Amino acid sequence: MPKLPTSWKEISLKTYCGFEKIINDKSLDNHGKDVEIISLLSGISRSEILALPLKTLHECLDKISFLNNLDLIRPLKSSKHLRFCIKGKWFKINLNASDLSGGQYIDLMTFLKENENPTANIHNVLAVIVAPLKWGLIPIKYDGKDHSERAAFLYENMSMSIAYPILVFFCNLSQHLTVAMQDYLKTETTKKMNQIQTEMMDIMSVTAGL
Repeated sequence: MPKLPTSWKEISLKTYCGFEKIINDKSLDNHGKDVEIISLLSGISRSEILALPLKTLHECLDKISFLNNLDLIRPLKSSKHLRFCIKGKWFKINLNASDLSGGQYIDLMTFLKENENPTANIHNVLAVIVAPLKWGLIPIKYDGKDHSERAAFLYENMSMSIAYPILVFFCNLSQHLTVAMQDYLKTETTKKMNQIQTEMMDIMSVTAGL
């Protein structure tokens, strides 16, 4: 039987984006999607998956049934600063949207607007609001020049068990972004502020339906 993940902790942002792409592929029927998903999660070729006994295929699908329920991911219950470690690197995220800097706001707007599929930019959005910790203690000030490297690291290594609760919590607090940024950036309009909230909620509506 192919080795498969058993929880969202084992699903990276990269794997999730691949999963979401398969789910939305209208050229595949349900069986074809099952085969592609098992192949994606196991690293085994499509032809090898098709050669498996039907009983084994059903066992594989049963093992990854957690993918049908994002609610299995434990939600965040506090707005306190969250610290987490990925492959020995510590990060902190301030879940209060009103604390975003001007630079973070501009980059956030860019990544929410530049792709028609919001989930394709989840790693870029997270890389804006996540701060690396020097020595695991001191937050490093946001610098857009480091964004692409941090986004690539999160894309490859951040699990959905960490990413999804952050996005949900951030979306719930995004209403505070409008007032805070109107005070900070006098030239930006309320329409743009509301657009952030709308587009971030679109991300969650896509993922919650899988």
